Amino acid sequence: KKVKPLWALANGLTTSLAGLLWITVFLFVLQSVCAVLLVDGLRDMRDVALDGSSSPWGTPYTIGDFFGDMPKACFTLFQITTLESWCMGIVRPVGYHAP
Repeated sequence: KKVKPLWALANGLTTSLAGLLWITVFLFVLQSVCAVLLVDGLRDMRDVALDGSSSPWGTPYTIGDFFGDMPKACFTLFQITTLESWCMGIVRPVGYHAP
């Protein structure tokens, strides 16, 4: 009697894994396409220093530190997606120089 609901729960979880996998693949591809566009679009401003943001070593961050290559751009987009320090740390400084 108690095994039947547990079996239904396990069956529902395993059935939903396929959809979850495809959503993850879609988000990865979408983030990669956006990263390529940002790296290409911000290529000319790679060395522009960002006002109000500095690295732990005291030097100012540049746009290239966030969008200089594919891994940096993917990590920055992941940081923006998870809303971790996205406004003051990334979007406002970059948007000031590249509106």
